[in-house]
Amino acid sequence: MDYLSALALGTALAMDAAAASITCGMVGKQKPTWYSALLPAGVFGMFQMLMPVLGWSIGKVGSSVAADFDHIAAFLILLFLGTKMLLDARHPSGKPVGSLWLLALATSIDALAAGITLPTAVGAAAPMAMFQAVLCIGGVTFAWSLLGYWLGSRFRRINAAYTGMAGGAMLILIGIKTLLTG
Repeated sequence: MDYLSALALGTALAMDAAAASITCGMVGKQKPTWYSALLPAGVFGMFQMLMPVLGWSIGKVGSSVAADFDHIAAFLILLFLGTKMLLDARHPSGKPVGSLWLLALATSIDALAAGITLPTAVGAAAPMAMFQAVLCIGGVTFAWSLLGYWLGSRFRRINAAYTGMAGGAMLILIGIKTLLTG
């Protein structure tokens, strides 16, 4: 397995999750704690590990199914969550902005598509190499998401409505980028 390629792929796949983690950090209500930072980082990392395995499985059956719709699904989920954040920022209810699980799913759909190419992209054709590749991808995503959460939490001093609007706009922009580059 090509470890350098796996790290590069993991970093590329982690960027959407890191941006979403910044948003999670910005809109959090309580003072940031290790638990509040580890939860989104862990969920994003877990999804980034599981989705390539699912993509690899789909690749065995037919890669065109995932490749045709992955970017559209990610766009729709991110558009929904971003719009919800924008609306919640105008009328704060004190409730969480969106489901962390849905956000993790939306930001890891590209990892599903990448899973189809893992055997050739990083030389992960053997099961042990695949295991190492997805651990690398998940670990890199976890680290970037943890950093993103802590960076985002530094903006909590700003009015919650502004950070909510910025976070919502960020998710919509990520969705548009995913749709256009899909």
